Amino acid sequence: MPPGGDSTEVVWCDVCTGGKKPAVSSCLTCTASYCREHLQPHLSSSFYSKHPLMEPQEALRGRTCRTHRRLMEVYCRTCQRCICAICVLEEHRTHKTVSVQTERLGKQKHVARTEQEILNRIREKELHVTELKRKLEAVKSYAEGERGEVDQLLDHLSSALDRVRTQVSGGIQNQLDTVMSQGEGLVRRLEAELSQLTDRRATLEDQAVSQDHILFLQSYEEATSPLGEEQRGEEEPDFSLHFQLGEVKSSLLEVKEKMEDIRMGEVRPRGSGEINVLGWRADDGREPAQSERKLSQSEKSQWSLKDLKKMKPVSGHKKARVYMVTQEVLHGVFTCLSLLTSCVSSEDVTLNPVTAYPFLILSEDRKQVKRGEKLQFYRNSQQRFDVWSCISGKESFSTGRHYWEDWKLGVVSESAPRKGLFDMSPSNGYYAIWWSNSTLRALTAPPLTKVKSPQKLRQVGVFLDMDEGQVSFFNVKTSTEIYSFSGEFSDRMFPLLGTGDKEVPLVLMSTQHQLT
Repeated sequence: MPPGGDSTEVVWCDVCTGGKKPAVSSCLTCTASYCREHLQPHLSSSFYSKHPLMEPQEALRGRTCRTHRRLMEVYCRTCQRCICAICVLEEHRTHKTVSVQTERLGKQKHVARTEQEILNRIREKELHVTELKRKLEAVKSYAEGERGEVDQLLDHLSSALDRVRTQVSGGIQNQLDTVMSQGEGLVRRLEAELSQLTDRRATLEDQAVSQDHILFLQSYEEATSPLGEEQRGEEEPDFSLHFQLGEVKSSLLEVKEKMEDIRMGEVRPRGSGEINVLGWRADDGREPAQSERKLSQSEKSQWSLKDLKKMKPVSGHKKARVYMVTQEVLHGVFTCLSLLTSCVSSEDVTLNPVTAYPFLILSEDRKQVKRGEKLQFYRNSQQRFDVWSCISGKESFSTGRHYWEDWKLGVVSESAPRKGLFDMSPSNGYYAIWWSNSTLRALTAPPLTKVKSPQKLRQVGVFLDMDEGQVSFFNVKTSTEIYSFSGEFSDRMFPLLGTGDKEVPLVLMSTQHQLT
């Protein structure tokens, strides 16, 4: 660079050997700047036709070495950065260097691989987005269909209730208008008679205090004229309203309660069909037999575990969970108001560590238990089992019907003994089954009762009916009954579970996913 040259404004030709001339263009491929004379080969020769040319100042912006103010044309692989030719001879002389073109070719391959990865990721994302959109569209279509059906049912219900309102309110108003008309007519007649009597009394009072003897005698006949006969024999109109709304109000209240049950309960998926008493879906093509008819309202209150045992299997423990359709009739005004309610509640049972046998190990979510080798750190409690390897559930039941699933055992009353060695039997408040020595037994009063069961009984549903005093055990896989106890439950009942297995834990299964 000539002395005194302004490097920020003038870029000099890299080829000139004598006096440097200002460069008019820079080649990014050659990494050099040229004056007009030395630029001619780039303009006339086809060899340089693909070399990109730029304004010298623009080409050098960000492409010049800050130390030596020269164009960077070498790449230092040791330092991972671009340098100029002077840098190669000085601080980078022992480093591994290549031309920027050579380094570009190597990194271009990596860029191509990265680009391909990005393209693959784009395709995956596009497929994912397409699938999500399809699912969202299906969900939207399903929701709109369900909403349309519900809106239609609610419109029918609203129309029916409007007709009830019109007929009941209209009937009340008609009777009220009749009674009011008769009563108001009688009131007007009596008020007229009262006005006449009041006027005559005022006249008599005036005569009594008058000092005019002549006027008194002249008006005497008129003042003392007969009052006329009192109409005592006239029968008073009946002012009572002749209607009985007790049944209507009771039915309306029942409908309100059903609607509240639906609002607080579950919504069945589309296509699940209407399920009758025995568990067959109404849309499975079968004609229901007489014994499979729907429950009436009076029958619903009497439905119990006895009916449950007669049901045909649907799947899993659905035989213990049946949707019923009740038909509400309000004085014949609206018909077929179909409401779905759940007969049986599926309980989310958790284990109570306060009752655990000291060698039992519980999971953090209180859903699994297994036998341990060492004594666990549990504080002493009157509720804790100290001989039997058992644990009770945290939840208790005093009324209603309840269902949960586990491997073995059953329920225990609140007042049942926990300490020492005793017989687990109904007389002591235990209603349970026990797997021991490859044999399933019901814990009845000694001797125990052997129960026929498959060798690989892995999942057991426990059904508790507090109102009927029954505890039944079901093979969840085959939907068949294993054993049932009967008794009278005066105490609260707790789920009872026990295991001696040190390898495979006893697991409380969540039943919600099996209801769909």
